Amino acid sequence: MNFNDYENLLDKAYEKIPDNVKKSKRFEIPTVELRFEGKNTFIVNFNKIINTLNRDKNHFTGVFLKKAGTFGEIRGQQLFMKSLHKEKVLNRLLENYTKTYVLCKICNKPDTEIQREGKRLFLKCEACGAREEIKEK
Repeated sequence: MNFNDYENLLDKAYEKIPDNVKKSKRFEIPTVELRFEGKNTFIVNFNKIINTLNRDKNHFTGVFLKKAGTFGEIRGQQLFMKSLHKEKVLNRLLENYTKTYVLCKICNKPDTEIQREGKRLFLKCEACGAREEIKEK
């Protein structure tokens, strides 16, 4: 077999691989989808975000609203936030939450859970076994 045939076979095989398998990362930080109603902001894909991050709704909401500096609550499948908020700002807050409370600092995988010991929170990684105290920024 010559080299050109081998290259052609590799190209054909690569084309048959599904797109989701070609990605080097299996976890992507979700982005917010917003709806505005008067002077209020709704995150309409709230449940999708919670499911992707695999975190408790109340914990996420408490931290997220505190960082956004606003009042809000869960209304059905959406997160209601008082006042108008820009998509770019909320996405940055979501990214910061993910880096602090979801991704392992050692292996950078999302297979973690939050453990509470007294008043301290720890991030326990199921993938590599690391356990590190969560330090809020």
